[in-house]
Order: sequence, then C-alpha cells, then structure tokens
Amino acid sequence: MQADEFPAYRQIVIAEYGRDLAESRRCSLEDALSRATTLIDQALTQGVNSPPQRLLCITATEGAEPPVGYLWISVSENIAWIYDIYLLPEWRGKGYGKQALDVINQQLALEGITETGLRVAANNSRAKKLYESLGFVLTGYNMSKRL
Repeated sequence: MQADEFPAYRQIVIAEYGRDLAESRRCSLEDALSRATTLIDQALTQGVNSPPQRLLCITATEGAEPPVGYLWISVSENIAWIYDIYLLPEWRGKGYGKQALDVINQQLALEGITETGLRVAANNSRAKKLYESLGFVLTGYNMSKRL
C-alpha cells in the first residue's frame, strides 16, 4: 500500500470495525466508531509506515489499479497476525480473498514465519468457511461481559 492509498483504507477499516464492535459489543454505532477510530489510529500511528504492521493492497492482477481490497498483517518473531482482510463488495465471492491469503502465507513462510492467526466474527460464516478451507483451525473464543 502506498501513502496515498492509506486514507481510503483507513475510512473502510474504521467503518467495518465500528460496525463489528457495535454488533458484537452491543453498543451504539457512534460509540463503536469512536472506539474503532481510536484503536486504529493507535495501531497505525505512522500510516503505511507503522512497524510491525504491514498494509497491502489486493489487486485483480499483479500491478493492477485500483485495489480490489486490502490486507493488514503484523509480524512478531515467527508469528503473523491478520488484523484485517477486506474486499470491496463487488469483488467478493470471486476467489480474491483466498488468493491473497495463499500468496501472503507463502511469502510469510519464505520469511521463516511458522504460524498465521486471525480473529473472525462469530456471525461471519462466509469468512469462517474461507479460513477453514485454507487450513485455519479454531484455537479459542473471544468472550466479554458488559459492566
């Protein structure tokens, strides 16, 4: 991802994460978007140059413009964490998510990364099916209690 592509991705990731927080945490969308903005901006303090974060564009073909989606990963020691994979709605269901994850996992393996993890919303059966088809397995549950 280039610096000029970051603002569009930032808007998307905040909106998507905000909706996820509102639904999963049962709070107002306004509160969820505020929290999402704070958390995203804390994680990506330097935009596309926020180590150890890696922000990538997913394209239909190598070098193609504009992106069909985005991928956000973080690498620590020998483990990579996928914070976000987002495909624009018109590109979903066409294999680009699977292809992007296959490519990034191959690249990470070449770098000596031995494990990739991610979180998927409990109600996102489409994503769960994709991740399971790629060999991801359930390792636990996120739980919360509102006080």
